[in-house]
Amino acid sequence: MSSTPHDNDVILGRGRLISAHPGNVRFRHLVSQKREMYSQSRDNKFKRSVALSIVEEIESLDPPGRFLISQTGIKFAGIKEGVWVCVEKEKAIEKVLHRLREKNLGNCMKENGVQQESSGAKEGQSMLVSQNNSSANKNQVDGRSVATGDWHQLVIQSQIEQNTDLNCHSDNTSHLQANDYVSMPFEVGRSSETKVIQGSTRDDNGSGSCRINLSKTSKEYMVNFGRLMQSEPLVQSSNQCIKFDDVTNALISSHFDDEYDLIDPNILTLQQWIDESKPSDKSALPVYIRSAILIALKLTERLIFAGQSAGENPDANNRIPIAVIDARNVLVTVASEDLPTGSQITEEFNWDMSESSTELNKQEKEGSIVRKCILRVEFSPIVEINCVPDTTMSRLAALGCILYELVSIGERLSLHSISKEAFSLNAIQLNNDGNSDDGSELIEQRSKKSTPRPVDDRYSHLTMKLASIGIPHRLIDMVENLLNCSQGEFSGDYAYKSLDEVMVDLELMLNDPSRFLNSTSISDNLDLAISDELYGREKEIRKLRDVCERCLEGKSCGALILGEGGVGKSTLAMCTKLFTHDANGYFVSGKFDRNSTRPFMAIGDVFNSICDSFASDIQSPEQERTMAEALSRSLGNDACLLLDIVSNLSKLLPLHASCESSSVDAASRTRYLLLTLLDTLSKFSKPIIIFLDDLHWIDPASLSFCNALLQHTKNNKNLCFVFCSRYIEEKTADNINVNDWLQSLSESTLETIHLTNLNPEEVNRLVSGSLRTSPRLTRSLSTVLHSKSLGNPFFLRQTMEVLCKEGYFHFSLIERKWKWDLDEILDLRLDDNVVALLTRQMSKLPEDLLIGLKAASCIGNFIPYSIVGILSKHLGLDLDAIFRSLVQRSYLTDNDSTRFRFAHDRIHQAAYTMMSKKQQRDDHMKIGLAICRYVLEYNENDYDMMFIGVNQLNQGGPDALSDERQHFTIAQLNLKAGQRALALTDFPSAFSFFDHGIKFLRPDYWKIHYQLSLTLFSAAVESACALSDATHVTSFTEVVLKHSQCLEDRLAVLYFAVKSLKKAKRLLACRDGILRVLEQMGEDTFNVLATPPAEDIHNTNDLLTSTMTDDFFIHMCQCSQKSFIFLMRFYHELVYVYYVIDPTRIFGISLRMVVLTFQNGLTDTSSLAFAYYGMEVTAKGNLMIGNRLGTIALRLSENSKYISNVIAVVKQYISWVSEPFHAIAESNLVGFHAGNRIGDEFSSSLNYYLHTTTCFLCGKNLSVLKEVCSAEIVRLIENKHKWFVPSFSMLYWVIAELIDGSDFQSTNHNPLIPCEQSIVTIPANAMHGSLELFLDICKLMRSLFFRRDMDKCVSVLDRIMAACQLRPLTIIGVFFEGLISFEMARKASDSMKWISNGEIALTFMKKWESSKWNFENKIKLLEAERMRSLGFFDLATKLYQEAILSSEKHKFVHEHAISLEMQGLFFVSRKFNDDAKISLEKSVKFHKTWGANAVAKRIETYVTKHLTNGNSTES
Repeated sequence: MSSTPHDNDVILGRGRLISAHPGNVRFRHLVSQKREMYSQSRDNKFKRSVALSIVEEIESLDPPGRFLISQTGIKFAGIKEGVWVCVEKEKAIEKVLHRLREKNLGNCMKENGVQQESSGAKEGQSMLVSQNNSSANKNQVDGRSVATGDWHQLVIQSQIEQNTDLNCHSDNTSHLQANDYVSMPFEVGRSSETKVIQGSTRDDNGSGSCRINLSKTSKEYMVNFGRLMQSEPLVQSSNQCIKFDDVTNALISSHFDDEYDLIDPNILTLQQWIDESKPSDKSALPVYIRSAILIALKLTERLIFAGQSAGENPDANNRIPIAVIDARNVLVTVASEDLPTGSQITEEFNWDMSESSTELNKQEKEGSIVRKCILRVEFSPIVEINCVPDTTMSRLAALGCILYELVSIGERLSLHSISKEAFSLNAIQLNNDGNSDDGSELIEQRSKKSTPRPVDDRYSHLTMKLASIGIPHRLIDMVENLLNCSQGEFSGDYAYKSLDEVMVDLELMLNDPSRFLNSTSISDNLDLAISDELYGREKEIRKLRDVCERCLEGKSCGALILGEGGVGKSTLAMCTKLFTHDANGYFVSGKFDRNSTRPFMAIGDVFNSICDSFASDIQSPEQERTMAEALSRSLGNDACLLLDIVSNLSKLLPLHASCESSSVDAASRTRYLLLTLLDTLSKFSKPIIIFLDDLHWIDPASLSFCNALLQHTKNNKNLCFVFCSRYIEEKTADNINVNDWLQSLSESTLETIHLTNLNPEEVNRLVSGSLRTSPRLTRSLSTVLHSKSLGNPFFLRQTMEVLCKEGYFHFSLIERKWKWDLDEILDLRLDDNVVALLTRQMSKLPEDLLIGLKAASCIGNFIPYSIVGILSKHLGLDLDAIFRSLVQRSYLTDNDSTRFRFAHDRIHQAAYTMMSKKQQRDDHMKIGLAICRYVLEYNENDYDMMFIGVNQLNQGGPDALSDERQHFTIAQLNLKAGQRALALTDFPSAFSFFDHGIKFLRPDYWKIHYQLSLTLFSAAVESACALSDATHVTSFTEVVLKHSQCLEDRLAVLYFAVKSLKKAKRLLACRDGILRVLEQMGEDTFNVLATPPAEDIHNTNDLLTSTMTDDFFIHMCQCSQKSFIFLMRFYHELVYVYYVIDPTRIFGISLRMVVLTFQNGLTDTSSLAFAYYGMEVTAKGNLMIGNRLGTIALRLSENSKYISNVIAVVKQYISWVSEPFHAIAESNLVGFHAGNRIGDEFSSSLNYYLHTTTCFLCGKNLSVLKEVCSAEIVRLIENKHKWFVPSFSMLYWVIAELIDGSDFQSTNHNPLIPCEQSIVTIPANAMHGSLELFLDICKLMRSLFFRRDMDKCVSVLDRIMAACQLRPLTIIGVFFEGLISFEMARKASDSMKWISNGEIALTFMKKWESSKWNFENKIKLLEAERMRSLGFFDLATKLYQEAILSSEKHKFVHEHAISLEMQGLFFVSRKFNDDAKISLEKSVKFHKTWGANAVAKRIETYVTKHLTNGNSTES
């Protein structure tokens, strides 16, 4: 928001106008007051508090002071007319800290022997504008006062613009016309001494006077001096004459930060600066040269600035006239004559960004070379110059003369002397308008030629002098090209055309001297070194740095860099490596490969690098022990399961070989363990930046992990992710479109950075840097290269390499620069894409290199060292030498210590496309056979090598085999590779291996290789089921059913077929399929489901109530019979189906599972059998048997993959009878974590839902629960696990209303959370039975809490009492219905019906009165309500109090609040208003403690309305 500055504001910016602003004056005064306090402290926190106190003091002014910065820049019009905005407070504090540090410069200068000027000396340092010192008129100029006027008023009023008098004596007037001269004695002082400027214009008598040519433009330029001084009157010197120093300083300060206006400057003429900075020997020359370039750059900037202010009008006041552009008019302001390198001010003005020689750096560090800090450089119109025509070319030539004097170390060169002949010739030629061969046409023709051509060597004697001094060739060329501008339009193609071109070249010399300044050896330039810098990406680099900083603040997850191939995505991403170094963190990277050689290769690389980095940083055994303990706590015994993916984990945690562990979903388990590992490591403070490249080649398993990774680490301040990808049209193996995934990813969690091709100017910068030539000279060439490469950086670099190799670029040994023939390049037919260009270049390689390159392209982007020797033997070539030769030619890299890799995926693509499809298949097969023979002969357990070999065989395909006998072997290898991929939880890769194995089988495979065929198809169905690929599950199952020899062989595929139906939520089809299989296995499903045999019930219960210990059941023998194992699994799946569609059938199924277990022994599902049956008998009231079954189930599940499922069933459906709700909630949280560990996402989410609802029933804080619900809903939706989204959402809206009241839906909520209306309108046939019951219980709760629509509530009593499964939520539903029933009995006409309903609820509750912790207070409150409704008030009074005490004792804060409210309303009905008010006010207190602010507000309103004025109406 823009603001207008007022006098209390502090303006951030440059110039005397800003420096003189009242707020800035006050600011400097405050800084000076607190400087000593700041400088004396060594505590950074205290120093910051000093700065903060200054900011707060300014903000406390009236009106409050602000720190403002301009958005438009300040012109001469003044501060008020700009657009100003407030800076952030943190930036203001940094500004103050900077100023506090900076103002110690005075002390620093004293310590270095620099004396400061006294005020008296300053007054004496003036340039006197006077023709005599007549005291009679010392205060008058043209009859007007000087003391009170400023320079602008002085010049205007003295009638210089009207070519009239400049009066300094009333009796002696000199008429000054244009081109007249004024004799001006002057002195420029430093410290306490006075030195007279030495120059060619000094009078012979040594008086020190000079002559100023007051031409019209010069006089206007002098008028402009005054305009820069509008905010401050000039101070007069002791002899009452105007101080010319003030004029000069005013002009100088208008272009520099007001940060330095308190620095004690030394103002030198250019000749004085040269004399004092002259290098003593050649070792000091580089420092002098760079200082000279800096002065030239500042002069060029000043000329450009003045020209921009003047616009196109050469007569404008701001334009510096040609008469002034001379070395004798240059003033250099330095901070000190002997300020050593490393002091604060030199660090502030550290413009030298080059890498100097070792000796030079050493001398600077030792202090033998002293760097003078150049603060300002300016033109001052104090010297007579014979003018030449004021054109752009003449101004460039004048600048060249100044630069020559600088680099020649003081040799004077006159612009007039080099321009006289040139400009007379130009006048003749330019007047010949009728000649068709005029100069402009000649220049146009020349511009179309090849390398630019210079004019004659008229300045060779000057350049030879510079070369003899040791001036770099490129700087000599600049001087010569500037001097050539004196020839006007015949100045040659190398000559400069504008000051902007000069400034660009000077900046390049300063910022990149190794390319654009320093003379390099010939050997360095014989080969073209294409610049690998990022050009045109400054904005993207800044954004990437900002993203990394926000990540470390917890405000972002990272960045997604998108762009076409070759635009520099990976190079840009590698910038984060520097950011990581700045943050003292870790940078790790992985790269996805289209032909990935092993599952989770890129993810494994990342985690191995992280573990390796942490291991390298461990400094002591104590640190090592701390790290190992943290990992052991978080990963437990499952840590060894990660060794196959993260082998370097053993460096942090001592581990043995991978252990066996069952899981419901191995992929989910692996994701959980990897995320837990990353969480644990990231807690050790150092930030970690993870870079994953080529995301467009990501495999489905890695894609799933990356999804979970980003969701899991959203708020982790120590993690930042950078992904690179280009868009492709292909789809991944599991039919996920990568483009769609990238788009959804960028919108939700990552900040997108789009990279496009370079524009012509950016291409020119790249070409200029590569050819080490000024951008102005490469622009034509760059335009051609841009048109041919379309600005694609990789294509451009490859094109330049081709041009160099083919001789279109050549290095001139004489001129020591690159040259080219633009006409030949224009006529050259180049390839229109980079792959074709690379292919053409590769075709010229020697035959052995080409064979090696093709072989490498078949393997993939990575070529492990381990297979190089194997292939060398097979191909009869030394591939190691070949690959290293390809590294030298930049086709491959070997930066990794374990593998070669292609330098760019386009190179890989080009090498691969050089082969025909048949040749590709044949080479894949040959490579695969060679690798697999080695694996089978030497190391069958080398799975990494096996993955590479089998992948090669599969890319070759069955048609590439010439030996039929090899089909069986390759199918077996695919089976082994697939089984290994399953163990690594990479189901897509596993399915691919199994599918390829099937394809290698011959048509009669079922007859010849029955067992191999059955195993391959069964494994393919399992992996397809894990991928939810119903199509392949169905097709492969049909094949097995057709060819299998017995039912037992079919059981595996049938089991995964029904699981696939369950995952697709085709529950009826799933039920029918299971029942068919069970009937085929001889099960009497009708009796199991409808009428379980009474004998089975009796025998089972007798066995469970016998004297046999729990250990007897736990240590029953394990059954290994395949058919029985699958029989129990089918029954387990049937329980799930009937829990959704008809829970009454679960009793018979669970009983049958327990009976089968007693008859045949234990299986992996036996723990579930005991848990399900315990759930059923508990609901029927047999608490002892139910509790024992629950205990047995938990003990059996300790090492089972069903532990999370068992915990959910036992704790919610059995243990609530004997354990407090609070303990059950914590047990469900344990079940949640256990489910994550074994990959059981459904049971894990179920446990978390049960934990959250039970916490709600225990009276946990509502605000906390609301956040928990919101986060879990978002997590479930983003991970596409929507099982419990409706239940969580309904609980969320109930909590929201309890907190916010009737307006709860109008407050801010996460848009991902389904609205309440969408939940309650779910069709009955699509709604889970338990969800419908939960919705009705929520209505009961809200009706009671808000005392509304009690008569409209749907009864839940009948459904709950008839239910086969009971849990805390359903019991609480009965409790709330009982309270509402007794409330309605006192209000409705049919009171006896409501009392009866309430008594039924009370009777049901009393069935569980043995659990006093959970139910005592609830039963007491229901009995109190019943006694009140029946009129037994004394007994009701006692029961209310007992209910209150019991709820407080058992920590049910919300039920404590409900009991107090009920008691208060009871007192109101009895007209005990004082007691009622006390109870209701306590109820308000406990409702607020719970977080139910809306309920508390309702009760407060009731108290105010009915009890404040003595009313006693019950509402």
